[in-house]
Amino acid sequence: MNRPLTVYCLLLTAYWFSACSGNSDKLLEQGRQALSANKPAEAVSLLNQAVEANPDNEKALNARGVAHFSLKDYPNALLDYEQAIKLKPDWYQPYFNRARLRVEQGDWESALADFSEAVSRQRDSSEVYANRGMVLYQLNRLPEAQHDFDKAIDLKPGDATARFNRGNVAFRQQNYKQAILDFEAAVRTEPAFAKAFHALGLSRISVGQREVGCLSLKQAEKLGYADAAAAVETYCKP
Repeated sequence: MNRPLTVYCLLLTAYWFSACSGNSDKLLEQGRQALSANKPAEAVSLLNQAVEANPDNEKALNARGVAHFSLKDYPNALLDYEQAIKLKPDWYQPYFNRARLRVEQGDWESALADFSEAVSRQRDSSEVYANRGMVLYQLNRLPEAQHDFDKAIDLKPGDATARFNRGNVAFRQQNYKQAILDFEAAVRTEPAFAKAFHALGLSRISVGQREVGCLSLKQAEKLGYADAAAAVETYCKP
């Protein structure tokens, strides 16, 4: 006599879990929309509800971590990323987000470790390689940084920031001709990229192209790059 009741209870439990999971996913989507609208506090509220409805929703935890990060609530962001990793250790996104948090804190070695974990799980993301390249650049590991920027550009040829960053690597290595090529590509893709015009101007001046270099520096100044005026004063006055 007890068996039908047991089956009914199991079915009821399964239905309840499915309903809660569905509600959690709806709240997750609403939270993501709030994040996209630059409303992180609202996103936290929605994502709190999503996690309450399903504590094992790693995507809701990761998204809530992003919302906390946007609010500069780094301890809670870290807790959410680590719980998301615990629930789904083969997913790259929380490693990537935790690495960004480490960058914000200036913990370059930990950031490098997390970006490397992200790369090992998502090898077709230009964003992951580009971000790890930036950390390697900060650590003065220039050949490795160049490798990552090469990979990012291979995956996304129109990434102006990756081009700019690879140009910086070349500039640091005094490979000014390669730097010029990358900075030129960056400003072609993003004509308002003031910082890239500044770097392009300095690179051109470094190989004796003073006239065109000064044109680039003046364009950087026109676009509002803070350091450009001093460079124009130094290199471009008669």
